[in-house]
Amino acid sequence: MKKILVAMTGGTIGCYSQNGIISLKKNNCRAVELFQKQFPDSADFEIVQPLNILSENLDKSHWETLVNFLCETDISQFDGIIITHGSDTLSYTSAMLAICLRHFKIPVVITAANYIPDDKRSNAVENIRSAVAVINEFPHGIFTVYQNPNDDFTTVYLSTDIHEADRFLGKFSSFKNSPFGKVVNGTFTKISIDRLPEVAQPVFNGKLSLKNDVLIICPYPSMLYSAINIPESVKAVLHITYHSCTAKTLGNENALDFLALCKAKNIPFYMTAVKDSSLYETSNILLQNGAIPLYDMSNEMSFCTLLGKYNNGQEIS
Repeated sequence: MKKILVAMTGGTIGCYSQNGIISLKKNNCRAVELFQKQFPDSADFEIVQPLNILSENLDKSHWETLVNFLCETDISQFDGIIITHGSDTLSYTSAMLAICLRHFKIPVVITAANYIPDDKRSNAVENIRSAVAVINEFPHGIFTVYQNPNDDFTTVYLSTDIHEADRFLGKFSSFKNSPFGKVVNGTFTKISIDRLPEVAQPVFNGKLSLKNDVLIICPYPSMLYSAINIPESVKAVLHITYHSCTAKTLGNENALDFLALCKAKNIPFYMTAVKDSSLYETSNILLQNGAIPLYDMSNEMSFCTLLGKYNNGQEIS
């Protein structure tokens, strides 16, 4: 029987309902409690609570707390780690942990829930069951598991690849639409041709510190670039592109002028979702004028990678 550390950070998956009030109890995860009742002797859990927040309130300081807590924990006594999280920012924390915990020699699985565990509609117990299945299957790796609405299986994502959930359906997806695998009735099946990343060197020495900021910009028609203020803490700009890897370069209020402003302030300007193929002229103009392309990374992974680079010297790869 595997010994698993459960690190609770808040969110619906750890909540109880008592007299109509939804709340968390310190160092006691309701989803794990119900899982153990349904599947006794499946795992030996130790529960800790480094954070207790609604995930929409997540900021960089919470990542510092969580990562530093885990890196200071003696993980040699555990076979795996499950991190329970709120669903709103699940994809961002997944990306950050994929970077910061890549040196862990045991599997780490992040998960969430759509409803509190006692709700009959909840996927909480199934997500915990799937997290345990992944820990039983792999010697290391950073994963995110979640049972999407109307699915009779739980999807397993490499945590580098999970996208934010759809706002209407609440359904997560994977980068390039290729999840790593799935769990059905507690059994893992591989889907993707991707290989499990090897254990790598730590990306920071000492404690994680994220004092510097990365500014994300998402384009839309008639976007007011001139309304964007760049604080001194911003060390890089990440410009999300349209699906064709494009952004506005003509007329008033365009990305090309904003790129020039960033260059004048000596702030690197990055473009996401650049494809290693033919480019539209708008993309080419931005690149020719100093925009830095990011290849084969989701928006979440791009953001967290830049945070790592401009705070801890992690190189983009």
